[in-house]
Amino acid sequence: MGQPTIDEPLRRLAEDPAAFLPVEPGEERIEDPRYVISLEPERHPWSVGVQRLRLDPDGVESAVAEIHDVLTARGRSASMWSVGSSAMPADLPDRLQALGMVPEDGPGEAAMVLIHPPEPIPPRSFVVRLAETADENRAAVEVMIEAFGFDQSNAAEARAQGETRFERLRTSGHTRLALVWEDDVPIATGRVTFTPWGLFLGGGGTLPRARGRGAFSALIPVAWREAVRRGTPALVTWARRDSSEPILARLGFEEVAAIRLLRDDLDVSARG
Repeated sequence: MGQPTIDEPLRRLAEDPAAFLPVEPGEERIEDPRYVISLEPERHPWSVGVQRLRLDPDGVESAVAEIHDVLTARGRSASMWSVGSSAMPADLPDRLQALGMVPEDGPGEAAMVLIHPPEPIPPRSFVVRLAETADENRAAVEVMIEAFGFDQSNAAEARAQGETRFERLRTSGHTRLALVWEDDVPIATGRVTFTPWGLFLGGGGTLPRARGRGAFSALIPVAWREAVRRGTPALVTWARRDSSEPILARLGFEEVAAIRLLRDDLDVSARG
């Protein structure tokens, strides 16, 4: 019996998750044949995503201007563009940078998929579980704030939105925050979203003082067991090439697309 293969729906989910993940209460998704815009309630740049880009070579500038109009009408001033391997035209990252967008990802990201049990990892004293209470959710938010280096304004917004979002997510049942604990101290978190094709892991972050000890890796077997329990035995995530990509590859993840991330500050782009 041969090895299982990664089917096309999983590849599409991995490359452009914003186009396929369930829309949670308080979120909005705008779908156009040329792009997908996802908007979360928060106001930091990562709360607005532009993905699944299929632009006409002669219409890149007009499409960007059109998306700017959409975001301005919703009071947004910045967004994150994810340009995958299937994006068109082929030189889209360079053309977007020429319009004022700034790369956010160093060497880039890899969209990765796991479709068989992860390779064993050395036993460590980590406890991994999904946030079940408002207190656990607050702990996950605090880990995220420190792990990603939120500034004071974004941190305050994340805390203010945290409890309301927890209640919305618990009601919908699609998305949960996971926590990794060491000696009863939360040190890492990730966002787990359940889809018909598998579990999507996003927003993974580890406290700076706890990095390099395998905290995020400890989340993988737990997520895999949950995916199998739900009858969708696959994990999907993005990984930075200079950090988490080699770790996930050792666990059995396969790369299915390359991703370039660009930040778009509307006032800068407009001047460009």
